[in-house]
Formats: sequence, C-alpha cells, structure tokens
Amino acid sequence: MITRRNALLGTVFAAGSVGLGAAPAWSQAKPAPANVRVVTPPITNYTALLVARDKGFFKDEGLDIEFVTTSAVSVEAVYGGSVEFGGGGILEPMIARGNGLDIMLAVPVSKIRKEPPDNSALVVRSDDPIKEAKDLVGKKVSVGLLNGINHIHMIEWLQRRGVDHKAIQFIEIPFPQMMDALLQNRLDCVWAVEPFLTLMNKTGKVRHIGSPYQDNVPNMDLTAFFAKESWLKANQDVAVRFKRAFQKGTDYLNKASKEERDELVAKYTGAKVELIREVNLPQFSTEFELATLKANLDLAVAQKLVKPLDVNTVIWKS
Repeated sequence: MITRRNALLGTVFAAGSVGLGAAPAWSQAKPAPANVRVVTPPITNYTALLVARDKGFFKDEGLDIEFVTTSAVSVEAVYGGSVEFGGGGILEPMIARGNGLDIMLAVPVSKIRKEPPDNSALVVRSDDPIKEAKDLVGKKVSVGLLNGINHIHMIEWLQRRGVDHKAIQFIEIPFPQMMDALLQNRLDCVWAVEPFLTLMNKTGKVRHIGSPYQDNVPNMDLTAFFAKESWLKANQDVAVRFKRAFQKGTDYLNKASKEERDELVAKYTGAKVELIREVNLPQFSTEFELATLKANLDLAVAQKLVKPLDVNTVIWKS
C-alpha cells in the first residue's frame, strides 16, 4: 500500500533504516517484504506511483511504499536518511554528487515534451508590458528553488538572450503559491508547472513569454528518483523491485487511453479531472538519455555550481 500525506516532511518522517523481513521458508518464491519511503514534488510527473499502487505492482514486489509530497528538500531528505527515494529535477542530485554527497540518479521519471507546448512556461500578467527576456531586468521572478533545475535553466535562457541574471531579483516560492503571488502583484513573472500552469491559464489574466527547457535542451530528461549510493548497494534487490514496479506504472500510463490517464493524474494530484483534461502532461519515461543529462550537467559546470565530472558516475546501474 501507499499512504499519502501532504504535510511538512520534518513532521512526517523520523530518520531510520528500511525494515526488511525474511520470507518464511515455505514462501521463498515471494520477494522479501520491505518498506520504502519516498518524497516527491506535488506535480503530475509522479503519477506512476499511484498507478503502481492501485494496480498492485508494488504489492507484487513485496513493497510497502509510503510517500509524501513537498515542494523542496528531496535531496536533503535522501541524504539525511529520512527517505530512501527522493523525486525531483535531474540537476540537483547531479550537483550534490559532484560536490561529494552520496547521491545517485536511480529511476527516470519524465522528459519534457518533444514539441510545444511544454508542460511548464514562464508566465506574466496579461496587462503587464513584459514581452521578452530583457523586460525582466529589475523585476521580481520566481522559478522555484534557487540553484535548482529551473533556476539554472532560467539563467541559461537569459544569457542566451543577452540578459544578466544578476539584474533580476529571484525569489523562492513553492509552485502552488505562484499564481496568487503573480496575480496579487507580489511577483512579475513565474515559471509555472502543471497542473498550476493550466490553472493560471484558465484565469484569462496571464500569458506566456517562454519555455526555457525546450529552448535550452529539447526533449531533455526532466525528473527522476534519486537515492544514496550506499543504500542502493546495500539494498540492491529492494531498489530493483522499486524501479521495476514504478516502471510498470509508467508503462501502464503510456499505454492508457487519454481518458483513463487523465483520471489517474487527477487522482494523484488531487485536481479535478476537468482541469487535468486541459493539462499538458510530460513524457513519462523509463530510460535516461545520457546526452541530455550531460547537457544539463554542463550548464551547472558553466555556472560554477559543480566541478566537471563523468555523468556516467551519477547514474545507478541496476
């Protein structure tokens, strides 16, 4: 089973190790039961978690999965031992790895869409004179976490257009709070992700000025699960079973009809299915594309967030 609680991570989890129970002698064919704790952002990309639960894929693997959603701290939660798997953008764990932390990319989750529209966009108020990158100079902008994947791609997007990112005031605000902050004039531009992007569009009060992911690295790997390398080595069987069950959920999503897929995404996100029908979903993926991982790592190196390293050393080989 999966228990889902939308609460602050620190009040939900106490650090601990995965509990593994030995299977009885008469049932050796069954996988040994294991508990796995997971944290993800509250976005559409991780719907396969719910699919793997509802379709019994985790149960078939003998896994008891507990997850929470939060807009931050996934890397910290994994490194601190509060969870076994964290979900998030592919860049943060690579930067953590390059700076000496025991973190590896473990399970691919999603890529950006191959062609516009993307499932995220830079959004401004419709009545604001901001039209392009240079108009953001002196403005207040939120792209999520500072030095996170969106922030890094935003800096690259601005540099390609001749704009100094230091002339812009970046403010950290969780994705669910961005719409109110923008429409209440507390921010001038936000990088919105689904399903919040569609919610903003439906107000009729916003417009898009760019899609940095598609502009910078088309069809790139976007999100993944990551874990401590030491845990993956010590619990390889459990990690493989988690990956296998989650990817069965991903395969199911990719083969499902739009109607069923929309219903599953709505159930996972808590959004109304009528809204999800209008959402631009990411590409749910089961394989990392090395070239796009390297392209992202190169951005982080160029911005002096990490020293150069071999991208192959960041990926868990299951």
